[in-house]
Amino acid sequence: MIKQTIFLMFIFLIIGCNSTKNLNLDNKLQLVLNEKNSTFDSCTNFSYIGKSTTKEFGQVFVEYINLNSNCKWNGLSRGFFTDLFKSTLKIDSFKLIERKEFKNYEFSTYLVDEKYFMNIIYIYTVYEDYFIIDYNGIYSDRLIKEFDEAYINLYLNKPRFFTNYKNSLVRMNMLNSYFSKEREYFER
Repeated sequence: MIKQTIFLMFIFLIIGCNSTKNLNLDNKLQLVLNEKNSTFDSCTNFSYIGKSTTKEFGQVFVEYINLNSNCKWNGLSRGFFTDLFKSTLKIDSFKLIERKEFKNYEFSTYLVDEKYFMNIIYIYTVYEDYFIIDYNGIYSDRLIKEFDEAYINLYLNKPRFFTNYKNSLVRMNMLNSYFSKEREYFER
């Protein structure tokens, strides 16, 4: 009986560890995070923010959110992310210049304070959301060309917006209610 209990606990441990693979998006994105900090909320599993700095792509910020199946967004997640970004950094103007969409990938180029360009990549599945701030625009350009080889990035060599953004939708959820548990209604 003890052997069976230990065996079952071992199986649950293995299954639990495998669930952090994030539907293999981490491997597909090919980003090595130099910094990775877990973020916690009663509605999320294995969520984190992180930073990658490489010679190839420059500085990239990532927020990964994995919502529990009994939770839902209380609005548009990409809109929440850009609003938190703007308010955290007290940006005066943040104008969408270009948006490309392919399957569950969305690539946006923004003009910040009327003079600097930056890219935000939004990738989503049913319960997972990736928000990637691509300061140099090189990573966005590479991913877009995987969907559209003829794409020409008109903003890649323009002045770029750089900052040390570290905020998180998960951390700020308690104050701003970005997502919440769904209420269950029972008929009597």
